[in-house]
Amino acid sequence: MDWKKVAWLNRGKRRKDILQVFSQAKRPITINELKNISQIAISQASLTVHELYNLDLISCKNPDDKIGKLFEITDKGMEILKYITES
Repeated sequence: MDWKKVAWLNRGKRRKDILQVFSQAKRPITINELKNISQIAISQASLTVHELYNLDLISCKNPDDKIGKLFEITDKGMEILKYITES
């Protein structure tokens, strides 16, 4: 378990909420879909997705596309989210 990532994720309600959306999604979703589901500004959705992506908590299914990138939660993201939500 990466305790730095656990602590970082636990400090941010939006981070946890967005990772939770990814964990419940039945398929990879775009930042725009995430914005609509979470009812937050596109800039906040984009910033949070990039933070989660840089920590390998979510992955991009089509990284070469400029528009409409699809993201999904990684196994590492699921493990940390499960730990946080069960604590």
